[in-house]
Amino acid sequence: MLASDAASAAATWRPQLFGDRRANAIADPIIEPLWTGPRVLALVENGTVSLTDAEGRTLDGHHDLAKAFVEATGGATALIEAFLTDEPIQATSAIAGRDSISMPKPGQAMTQMIIGTRGDRKDRLAQRQQEEARRRTVGADDEVALVAVDLLWIDDDSLCDVPLLERKRILESVVVESHLIRVGIHVKPPIDTWLGSWRSFGFRRMSYKAANSRYVPGQKNQEWSLAAIPAR
Repeated sequence: MLASDAASAAATWRPQLFGDRRANAIADPIIEPLWTGPRVLALVENGTVSLTDAEGRTLDGHHDLAKAFVEATGGATALIEAFLTDEPIQATSAIAGRDSISMPKPGQAMTQMIIGTRGDRKDRLAQRQQEEARRRTVGADDEVALVAVDLLWIDDDSLCDVPLLERKRILESVVVESHLIRVGIHVKPPIDTWLGSWRSFGFRRMSYKAANSRYVPGQKNQEWSLAAIPAR
């Protein structure tokens, strides 16, 4: 979708969609843990910020985050794909608590030995799904960070035709991180050494994006795919 400037792009574009291919079919992938929270397009221009979700709705509130975003971009006009999430700013104990396994009471131990713990696993899965569903929605007063994952526009120029890896490099040079503004991590294969760390921080899924892929706002890109992070 064509746009004449960053403001019109922010008003009409939507985050690019992931394709249907298996993750291991993506050539030369960049791999990222998938943040839990709304995907947004974040525009900063002339000291003001607008946040638009995947449905095109403007998100209100988040004044501290908006101020931090203006400071992070140092006066540049930028349109960024990002996640709104509290994952980077929550306490370590909250992260660890997501997958804490309760010990059975003495009276339950024999029953579990006989019938197994399938019920517990189902309960934990249901609790995890409820937690992730809650975290996909963000209220105007919730304290969240903005995790930037892609740069779509800088000053007068669209970057949609620039390869993803180069967009990532420019993003890192444009955005200065702070407590509320982060740049998402991305790595190249092999990723085995990263999986344990990602699991410990509560990540459940990851994205595979071809390093040479372009950005097509609002459309499905078969060079992008999602995969589950193995439990172990």
